[in-house]
Amino acid sequence: MRRDWTTVREDLYELAGEIGRSLDRPENLRLEDALGTTTSAPIVSPIPVPHFESSAMDGYAVAGPGPWRLVSDPVRSSGERNIHRRSGSIGVGEAWPVLTGSVLPQGTEGVVRIEHAETHGTTVRSLPDHPYNPGRDMRRRGEEMERGAELVAAGTVLGPRHVALLAACGIDVVSARRPMSVSMAFTGNEVIDSGVPQPGEVRDAFSAQFPHLLRGWGADISERTRLHDDHDVIREWISWASGDLVILTGGSGSSSQDFVRQILEDMCTELVATSIAVRPGHPTIVGRLPGDRLVLGLPGNPLAAHTSLYGLAPVALAGFLGRTMPRLRTAVLGRDVPPSRKAVTTLAPCVLDDDVARPCAGTRSHMLSGLAAADVLAVIPPEGATDGQRIDCLPLDRSALLLYPELRERV
Repeated sequence: MRRDWTTVREDLYELAGEIGRSLDRPENLRLEDALGTTTSAPIVSPIPVPHFESSAMDGYAVAGPGPWRLVSDPVRSSGERNIHRRSGSIGVGEAWPVLTGSVLPQGTEGVVRIEHAETHGTTVRSLPDHPYNPGRDMRRRGEEMERGAELVAAGTVLGPRHVALLAACGIDVVSARRPMSVSMAFTGNEVIDSGVPQPGEVRDAFSAQFPHLLRGWGADISERTRLHDDHDVIREWISWASGDLVILTGGSGSSSQDFVRQILEDMCTELVATSIAVRPGHPTIVGRLPGDRLVLGLPGNPLAAHTSLYGLAPVALAGFLGRTMPRLRTAVLGRDVPPSRKAVTTLAPCVLDDDVARPCAGTRSHMLSGLAAADVLAVIPPEGATDGQRIDCLPLDRSALLLYPELRERV
């Protein structure tokens, strides 16, 4: 069942959303524990922001055109430790010393910065080259937002800047969805974990970076393991794998030794695709396992596995957590790419030169040098594309930051 790459992504997003909603049990988390979680409902401000009238600068709160008579000096005379909370009132022609963030006395019409003022005894004047402007350097109550304004939308991955805003507004507890858990297994008897590979051996090109990529996209890696190419071993592991998303690498081809394909085609309660009209990465399997688990059976060839992971895993995570569909960026193609001989979409590693995507060398399914040099995967349609044509691109490496701008301060 070979299917179009874009259609598979859309169907995977819908299936992941269906599963995520069925398992959705929001948790109330302390704000300090909520970083990286996904909000289950909008969060609104319990207060106007700012929630009181305050000074934007050190100086004098004043009323009237000046000069002004200094009526109180809480900075020097008060025994109260929190000077910022001092309150009072002033009338026309009066001045009250304030610090940045101090409550403004009632009747304040403006603030004269301390560096723009001179004092003689109890008289305060603005300097000639810094004339007083009413309303200046005052922080008005509610000028940023009113009480009840939405601070964070549902489906937002909470990054440090969101947490800072929520804290500033007095939020202590948030309702959030738990991360999507991922079980990962890497198959292949020929794969070794360390050292220089000998003929008939290949180094593991997945286990060091796949977990980091998935965590960056908002996943929780619940387990990862290496499996021998043994039908019963692989089937048993898939049966008890606990992740909401189960990922396997290798064994997705069509030979008698490709056990992952045989097992998934038998075990899946729903198959989104058993092959995708894309290169590299066409022998990728997407489906639903018993227990409402998603599964991605990725190819064993390293570039093919990487392009499939980048193209599909963020989509599954977004759907499961109720986020918007991950975005593709666009760029101008830097040279002609001929039509695909197999009439499939091509994911071409490209270097970005400003807004120009220049295809790399070393991009066959078993190669990684092109991927290592690339910034994006250009999505080339089956009919090919021409130099100067604007095309969709899938960001690489920092894709979590580009697909979800709210994560920029997380990574």
